[in-house]
Amino acid sequence: MITAEERESIINEATERMLLRIPEIVGNLITNYAEKIRVNTEFYSKHPEFSKHREIVASVIEELENKSNFKPFKEIVNEAIPTIKRRIDSLKGIDTTTVKKPNLDFSQGEL
Repeated sequence: MITAEERESIINEATERMLLRIPEIVGNLITNYAEKIRVNTEFYSKHPEFSKHREIVASVIEELENKSNFKPFKEIVNEAIPTIKRRIDSLKGIDTTTVKKPNLDFSQGEL
């Protein structure tokens, strides 16, 4: 059994170690964010046809990113290109501007 003083000492040491790691953690987060911005800019300059479909691009990349945790972001983005093209092509025949209301006349009874 440890004394209260030893327990506090252990807690203080663990807290100090974690606080000293914060600058390193924040630095890594900033580096990752900057890399994603760079890859994003490069991606849209190479594929300007995707600019009108940013939601689809984000969805596909997010899906692939969740499946492959340890791949570099640039590699994930490059793997996403065929899937993005397929999804955009599948939307070409769909009219998303005109919405038709369904017929809610049920005077003929149930089917």
